[in-house]
Amino acid sequence: MKKILALSLALSGSLFAANNLFEVTPQVGGTFHIDNDRYKNSADLSYGLKFASRVAPSVLVELGYDRADSAKGSEQGQSTDINRYYMNLVKEFEVWDKTSVYILGGLGYEDLSHNFQNMDSDFFGQYGVGLRHEIAEYLHLKTELRHLASFDGRSDVIAMVGFSIPFGTYAQPEPQPTETLSHIHTFSVQFPFDSTTIAPEYNVEITDFAEYMKQNPNQTAIINGHTDSTGNSAYNQQLSERRATAVKDKIIEEGISPERLEAKGYGETRPIADNATKEGRKQNRRVEAEVYTK
Repeated sequence: MKKILALSLALSGSLFAANNLFEVTPQVGGTFHIDNDRYKNSADLSYGLKFASRVAPSVLVELGYDRADSAKGSEQGQSTDINRYYMNLVKEFEVWDKTSVYILGGLGYEDLSHNFQNMDSDFFGQYGVGLRHEIAEYLHLKTELRHLASFDGRSDVIAMVGFSIPFGTYAQPEPQPTETLSHIHTFSVQFPFDSTTIAPEYNVEITDFAEYMKQNPNQTAIINGHTDSTGNSAYNQQLSERRATAVKDKIIEEGISPERLEAKGYGETRPIADNATKEGRKQNRRVEAEVYTK
């Protein structure tokens, strides 16, 4: 079976995938009573109506109603109308051109208009398989087979065929564009100890970076702030965030949209030099820009 399915997928020029948001399906078929001699007939005519809503590209939630009129009991004068109300979760699989298969499972309630031979209304669970074929854009043929197991032990097999009327379009979320790291720019900005002040001598470099961003509107940047290891680590984390924000704000002042910039702080966790030396600590008090291309 798996080989047949794989071959079908390979030979299909285009796989059928329904994308309707809603569908209504009138259906007709039969209810087959399994190992239940309390009914006179082994099968009764059934008909019904289903309404389904697509909640994912290949998943629907459906509400259904089935009815069998005057199902006769095995004893003289016994009969009952059978009304079934249920909700199913339906999972579709793309298989052939204009055709898909699906599986379903759900719960429901079977209401008997008359009780006899210890048969009474009760809840049930069901599962099944089905086939959908697109006859036209707004008309699909659906056939399905369901096994219904009542909580009191009764068992029925329900075979149905119907015409589904799809409408509405399931709108799938647009894929988010991925961003790739272009390069990392390390600003020469050096902050005095325990400070977020940017000295005027660094304004030219920040202006140049902003000009680069203007010339490359498809790029975004994450401004990362870092500190040396002097002092409390929690305080250094906050200080690095404030330094990153200070550079970010300076770039925004040069005309770059805030939506293209993000500020992060890493405190003392990412040193590039030895914090045991004065020169090393100076190098670690830095700000970098990760530049990404959409």
